[in-house]
Amino acid sequence: MIKVEIIKEVEVIKQVTVDGHADYAEHGSDIVCAGASAVVFGLINAVDALDEDVQFDISANEDVTGHLTYRSLKSTDKEQLLLNAMLVALKTIEENYSDYITIEVREVKLT
Repeated sequence: MIKVEIIKEVEVIKQVTVDGHADYAEHGSDIVCAGASAVVFGLINAVDALDEDVQFDISANEDVTGHLTYRSLKSTDKEQLLLNAMLVALKTIEENYSDYITIEVREVKLT
């Protein structure tokens, strides 16, 4: 199962963590995994390409596939728009494939 955790502080997305594999179908045929990956990587690439003022960090576990953490270091309105678009797209996948992807949104106080 793909587990997505969104951490917000005062409605601002500060971190996105994606872990796991959908296991909906065999590798190469898994539309849930492919869809979630396309959404996450596409929107992160869009943030990087379209917002020169944003600062973020990405980490991935090289020993484990299916893990990515995005941390916003200097948030912008453009970044938040794109990250919220990513969340909407992932929720759409979750609505149709809830046995294979879950999304948890947590509001925290980081400072």
